[in-house]
Amino acid sequence: MTSKKKITIVTGPMAGHGGEESVITNFINHFADTYDFELYVSQMLGDSVWLKRLDERTQITIGTAGAGRITKAGKLLRYMWRCDADAVIVFTPRLLFLTNLARKLYFRHFKLISWVQFSINDYFSTRDRGYLALADEHLAISGGIRQQLMDIGINQSRIHLIYNPIPKSNQTILPENQETNFIYVARIQFNQQKNMQALFDACVQLKGAWALHIYGTDSTANQDEYRQCVAYIKRLKIESHIVWHGWIADVWSKIEHADALVLTSTFEGFGMVLAEGISRGIPAISFDCPVGPADIINKYNGFLINNGDVTQFATAMQKFVDRKVYFSATHVKKSITTLYEDVYYPRTAELLNKLL
Repeated sequence: MTSKKKITIVTGPMAGHGGEESVITNFINHFADTYDFELYVSQMLGDSVWLKRLDERTQITIGTAGAGRITKAGKLLRYMWRCDADAVIVFTPRLLFLTNLARKLYFRHFKLISWVQFSINDYFSTRDRGYLALADEHLAISGGIRQQLMDIGINQSRIHLIYNPIPKSNQTILPENQETNFIYVARIQFNQQKNMQALFDACVQLKGAWALHIYGTDSTANQDEYRQCVAYIKRLKIESHIVWHGWIADVWSKIEHADALVLTSTFEGFGMVLAEGISRGIPAISFDCPVGPADIINKYNGFLINNGDVTQFATAMQKFVDRKVYFSATHVKKSITTLYEDVYYPRTAELLNKLL
């Protein structure tokens, strides 16, 4: 019997309920019969419940909480001393630098693979971006990330566009007959990445019966982002249209009706929430931010808005309010066929077999 090859995954700090956690969990659980997995999480910032959903054969190591950068680096280097993996998949450039350093120091021969989950140009410094060249191969979750990797000098032959896996959903979420319901499912951030100020600026331009349902949490200690949002919508006098639901673990099971999912991020890595909504028949409106939305949104499932164009965003929302646009839920679901798990995993399995 041939022994299984081993893959070690090295990640940065994890909050416990984000897209990266879902990607890691789904990836490990799907391939656990094919590969042995180890997971190194540099720091847990939130709850660790998601780790219990990993295949029980997964060996998990958590880095040092609250420690300085040097201490954290030392912990990872000590961990890598005993690493006997065939491949190490790393989520951030700095961890990639340290993992490559360990490979040299300890004379290891594992394949080093990057798997960045955010827009490289927007999320990482120029110095950190340079560390990506240390990887032997790169998994790109969007066409935009592939282009960014090429822009920093990485040969296209070393970049493998795999996207992220989207489970097919039996659930279909349809509009209701009265007011138009927009849904926002993401972190609460007034500016920064999620850029909710732009969403509110679009909402204030709407005429008619509409509501914006917000599902998400503010991760700041003093709820500063949420406070800014509340103050701003009061200033715009649209508070009667905004419904705050907070963070819900199984959010899609709680959403009964929706006309469109909205996202005004300044950058993404993939835009998983767009695909999750589309898989349930919900059309999407999103800025064409770097990177991800352009790989997901097309003429069959929503509107891709010029990045930062609030007026154009409001115009798209108004079409839903006025019932001047209709997207068949069946067609919406079918519009991302290439992203569904039944296509993703065979494609990724073939790639891993080639790389390892």
